[in-house]
Amino acid sequence: MYDTNPPPPPDEYDQARVEQSRLRRRLLTGNWQNDLRQFLSREIDSVRLRSWGEGDMTKNAFRNVINQLSVLYDRPPVISHEQPGASEELNKVLEGAGLWQLARRLQVITIGLREGLYRLAVVGGDDPRLQVRVVPPDMVYGESSADAPDVPTMITEYRLRDTGKKVEWTRDVFDIRGEAVYRVESGDGKEDLSGRFLGSDGGLYGDAYPYWLEGRPCLPYVLYHAERTGRLFDPFEGIELVEGSLVASVLWTFWRHCVRDCSWPQKYAIGVRPAGGVISDPNQNMAYIPTDPASLINFEATGETAPSLGQFTAGADPSKLGEAIREYTADLAMDFGISSTDMARISANPRSGYAIALSKEGVRAAQRRSEVQFSRSDIETLSKASAFWNAATGSTLPETGWQIAYPGMPLSTDEKKAIIEEWQALAELGVASVVDLYMSVHNVSRETAAQALELIARDRARYT
Repeated sequence: MYDTNPPPPPDEYDQARVEQSRLRRRLLTGNWQNDLRQFLSREIDSVRLRSWGEGDMTKNAFRNVINQLSVLYDRPPVISHEQPGASEELNKVLEGAGLWQLARRLQVITIGLREGLYRLAVVGGDDPRLQVRVVPPDMVYGESSADAPDVPTMITEYRLRDTGKKVEWTRDVFDIRGEAVYRVESGDGKEDLSGRFLGSDGGLYGDAYPYWLEGRPCLPYVLYHAERTGRLFDPFEGIELVEGSLVASVLWTFWRHCVRDCSWPQKYAIGVRPAGGVISDPNQNMAYIPTDPASLINFEATGETAPSLGQFTAGADPSKLGEAIREYTADLAMDFGISSTDMARISANPRSGYAIALSKEGVRAAQRRSEVQFSRSDIETLSKASAFWNAATGSTLPETGWQIAYPGMPLSTDEKKAIIEEWQALAELGVASVVDLYMSVHNVSRETAAQALELIARDRARYT
């Protein structure tokens, strides 16, 4: 057995960042039951909480919002390069690594935790293959230069390794601030394990450093930001949605309690008691009366007071309570940056609250916002993948000059028809070209549209 929690980071800010990021990661991976229990115990006294029952985990506003915003890689991106055959060769390498299958998971972590990382390496010896691993930001800490504060120059990652005695936490340290170095340390940093895992005491220095890009040492990580803020990490942005999701779960727990225990009229009796019953335990002389909506219950007077029977109204209206909670949850989504115009209603009833469900235009808006942030890091990923592959195999893939385009969500027939009609009107005025139309319909770059139209023109000339 081993400790499932890695050692704490070295300073207080990193510890607070890691704590917040791990809470978010638990919310994204379904492992937040203890967090909800602790939140419930802070919000509700223990006597009332026992009547509520277990916390309701069936609604997770944070995960719902993040998953709906993480749509950039629903269709694999298209990479290109001016060098003939380069994109085809790199595509084969990336497909073998499963990069685009991992990309959506990376985007979920990046948007939810505000940062995410790839770690790249070529493994396999005589049968090389690119290895890509998604690293959550709570498993690393790093430093950057003052000139580029959101670009890491040192990264330390906590990893589990079999040290020969047991499986324990270690940390990989990559530092390119001076002479580049890669070393492996114990989890607390007090013992150098480089000789055991890297074959070199003190780590790999200088020319022995294994990761280079364009003749300069680089980190084998690519850091993705949900938003460029000029900081290496931005862990607390959107904390309102995180806390609000736990509050919403408390409210849904209360809603379930109301449905189960308070949504029916409470009956009362004065001066009478039930007559008869079924013996449940002869030794204790105890009896119970089974009830049903179709049963008739006999009562007997208990004194001289005039008997009276009645009922209170239901303690809660589940429909109105549920609607109020849904509206509260929708407000959380809008506080996270989702416009109300991007959200689809869950019902034709105008009184219904919004569900956290993006419309098609809302999905496309989320894609456009993500493209700006993710394309920069994706291009860095392509460059490092090419450089590491060249070093391991002797290939000659270009290490710079890569371009990437994101296909996006396909248009519906009605949307295509509307775009074509709008383009025809603009074309008659002489302010639109067929390249613009192709770009709009297929959601590709101008360069890709121009190449496709040239191919179409050649085909038409040849076959007609």
